[in-house]
Amino acid sequence: MKYITALLIKFVLITAVLWFILGVQFEVSFANILITSLVLTGASFIIGDLYVLPKIGNIGASMVDLVLALAGVWAIGSILYAEPIPLGTASLLSAVGIAIGELLVHWYMKKQFITGEATMPGYYDRELQTEFSDELEPDTKKNNKKDQE
Repeated sequence: MKYITALLIKFVLITAVLWFILGVQFEVSFANILITSLVLTGASFIIGDLYVLPKIGNIGASMVDLVLALAGVWAIGSILYAEPIPLGTASLLSAVGIAIGELLVHWYMKKQFITGEATMPGYYDRELQTEFSDELEPDTKKNNKKDQE
C-alpha cells in the first residue's frame, strides 16, 4: 500500500512524456500510449525502483530506466503502432524524457521509503568508514638496529 503514491506518480510521468513525444510529435493514438505506459510503469517500478535504486542509487537507476524505456517503447511500438513512424528516434526521445523525469521519482522514493534502515528489498547502507592508523610511514630505525646487532 505504501508504494501506491510512487506508482501513480511514475505512471502519470511516463504517460505525460509519452503523450508529448509519441502523441504530439509522432501522432500515436492515446490508447496505445496508455498501454505502453502501463507496461513501462510496471517494469520500471519493479526493476528500477525496487531492485536497482536501493543498490546503486539515483543515477544508476535512471540509466537502467533509460534502457528499459528505450527497449520497451521500441518493442511495444513495433507491435502496436499502426502508422509507420521512425521508431528508433521516437524510442530514444521517449527514453531520455522518461529518464530525466525518473530522477525526480527516485528522489521522492528515496526520501519516502529509504530512511537508513532496510525498508526496501536489498537496501544496504553505503556509509562506510575506513580505518586509519597514526603511523604514516613504517619505522625503519627499529629494523636497522636489530640488523646491526
